[in-house]
Amino acid sequence: MQTPDRVRVIPLGTSAGRPTLSRAASALAIATDGAWILCDCGEGAQLTALRAGLSLSRLDAVLVTHLHGDHFNGLPGLLGTLGLEGRERPIVVVGPKGIASVLEMLGKAGAIGTGNMPVKVIELSGPGASALDWPLGAASVFHVVFHPLVHRVATFGYRVSLPDRPGSLDADAAAAAGVPRGPLMAELKAGRSVELPSGKRIHPGGFVGPTRRGPVVAYVLDCVPCEGAVVLGHLADVLVHESTYEHARAALARERGHTTGVEAARIARDARARTLLLTHFSPSVEPESVAEEARAEHQRVIAAADLSPIEVGPVEVTPRGPAVTSSVG
Repeated sequence: MQTPDRVRVIPLGTSAGRPTLSRAASALAIATDGAWILCDCGEGAQLTALRAGLSLSRLDAVLVTHLHGDHFNGLPGLLGTLGLEGRERPIVVVGPKGIASVLEMLGKAGAIGTGNMPVKVIELSGPGASALDWPLGAASVFHVVFHPLVHRVATFGYRVSLPDRPGSLDADAAAAAGVPRGPLMAELKAGRSVELPSGKRIHPGGFVGPTRRGPVVAYVLDCVPCEGAVVLGHLADVLVHESTYEHARAALARERGHTTGVEAARIARDARARTLLLTHFSPSVEPESVAEEARAEHQRVIAAADLSPIEVGPVEVTPRGPAVTSSVG
């Protein structure tokens, strides 16, 4: 199966602290056509995922930022649903230290029935942890980076990406250089040098366009402005960042371990993120007003709305190089 080259970022819950009639508790999907990752799992996340057209059977992993209820309370129900549906493919759950014992306790109490589905729980270390890049197993196309954030409890942000893809092949130019159509052409398209029957070696430079970087989405929720947010958001296509309050209440935001929309925009600016998607709005704010004042710091700011997706495709990052050929013998 061909590796996907684009993702949809789907806010499933954009309210802070508690759900409202128009905004569910914190949850966000990063989805390809064949698989998806759930970032946070607030109350009702599985229901909004179904409303978004996401298949629970194609869920690869759940990335939990911290164990406050509005980011976690939907997870036991989601795991129970997967167990009831008879899923046997493993599900990966990532979160701060303590998440494994909470799930274990609920399982022993009979609150979660996962059946034959293996639940692989990965606990992240405390505030001193460093960033780590790892795949979610050979079957997943996603790669994840985590980094600690500064909040009232142990909290982590995530950076989710797809693999880079080679650029488009100029097949006519390659054929003119003597590369026959077929396996050798496919090798060249994949970015690998080929050797012709004549002994001449053809390198992909000049025939293959710029490398297309896989889309990158950073997810930074529940924190004060901190270095970890900038690290995760560096050159991201979409930085999803909390913006609990308008900037007039910056002192209150800091006291409660949160960020304003303006502060989030400054982080996006410093990280050189392409798009800032604001979320985690206090029910007392008007999200578009928060986004509007943030635009003074960053050009592209969007106020997230439940079930309003953003599509992100590959980005060309490598300039086309000169064609290089050599002969053997």
